[in-house]
Amino acid sequence: MKIKYFEYIVVYLSVFLVCFLVGIIGRMVLLEKGADEYTAGVFFWISTGFGVLMFAILSLFINDLAERALKRFKKAKKNESPENWIPNEKLEKIEEQKQNTLTKTGWSEDKNSAIDIEQIRKERQNAFKDQKQARIDTVIRYAQQEFAMYASDDDLKQLSNNIIIYAEEINFEKIKPLKVKDLSNLDLYHFGWNIWNYFKVSRQDRAAQFLKLTFADALKDVEENSIKTHLKDEEQKGLIKIREDFNHF
Repeated sequence: MKIKYFEYIVVYLSVFLVCFLVGIIGRMVLLEKGADEYTAGVFFWISTGFGVLMFAILSLFINDLAERALKRFKKAKKNESPENWIPNEKLEKIEEQKQNTLTKTGWSEDKNSAIDIEQIRKERQNAFKDQKQARIDTVIRYAQQEFAMYASDDDLKQLSNNIIIYAEEINFEKIKPLKVKDLSNLDLYHFGWNIWNYFKVSRQDRAAQFLKLTFADALKDVEENSIKTHLKDEEQKGLIKIREDFNHF
């Protein structure tokens, strides 16, 4: 039982005051009984000092006794603990098993988390690919309907391939030209603007280049820059008109 320093001061000061009062009372009693001042003063100091001394001795004795009793109680409590009933070797083995279980559980959770993230990533990528493919299929259907009367079957297939190259942003070196009939340059411009506006995968310069390479024969006398500046001319004129959406395809 360890008492803090300031607590010692408070305790001993209180004891001294009590002993002091006892000494004063004893001195007053002696004086009333007829004792002289010297005898009463000696009694006062002896009684005060004796009281403080006795308290100090008893305090030290009691503290020491209490500490020993507390230590014995803690030791007995420790010996009664269920863990002390198990040999140290078994305790070590149990602890090792616990650690292994925790490690395996943590690794399993981390692995499952990584699998979940990878699965989500794959699903998002597949969804994006499916969405992009759906847009490409829509434009191909649109192009086949618009050019069905003005191009051969082989040229329609080539137009579809060229559209895929444009939408996937593949190198234009793989684009092959095709021939169309009865369509004006304005019709081709409108077609180019429609697919550019729908995909929005590049600037209009690339759309103009796409038209120049795809319809090389029809646009042989027109510069790419000129094609770009006339993509949306006279929107509702021609056989192929400007279209803002492809909801019907």
